[in-house]
Amino acid sequence: MIDRIYGKLIEKSPTYCVVDCQGVGYGLHISLNTFQQLEKYPENAFVPMHTYLHVREDALQLFGFYEAAERVMFQMLISISGIGPRIAIAVLSGSSSAELRAAIAREDVAMLTRIPGVGRKTAQRLILELKEKIQKQKDIEQLSAISVVSQQQRSKVNEAILALTSLGYKQQEAQAAIDKVVRRLGDEISLEELIKEAFKEV
Repeated sequence: MIDRIYGKLIEKSPTYCVVDCQGVGYGLHISLNTFQQLEKYPENAFVPMHTYLHVREDALQLFGFYEAAERVMFQMLISISGIGPRIAIAVLSGSSSAELRAAIAREDVAMLTRIPGVGRKTAQRLILELKEKIQKQKDIEQLSAISVVSQQQRSKVNEAILALTSLGYKQQEAQAAIDKVVRRLGDEISLEELIKEAFKEV
């Protein structure tokens, strides 16, 4: 499985791009939304791409996505019977993954049918088959967002936990207090302020 590639963008069009990774050119089928992101890059710039390898009896097709969220939406779409990769890419070209998810979540048939290639029946199937999956994905993302921080921020959080535990607080108490502060004030808070605010939470 080719999950992600990073290399030189040597060719791009609204539906296709080629990324050179150490002399190997990977041809990627892309949506219009991904193409618009790639337009920001000059020729031969290095770009990160999330990928999905679709295997058929007669061909291997590699699809590329600038954002991981678009790939998730793509995989949800092709899980529906009758919607293949090409149709999924066309749907994602007519709407961003965030707009598509929002429309499905609120059962907005009118908005979905404005996407080229999506008729009323297809829109209703998208809602019927994906609404629950989208809600589950949203719940997972919300839970993950509580603890997910960059490597640098994780180091800062660990230092703050160490500071609190060295003063006699249990590690679980320190972690819970710091998580509350990060959720309330953001992970850009300084170490000194993080420790100071955490004291108010334990």
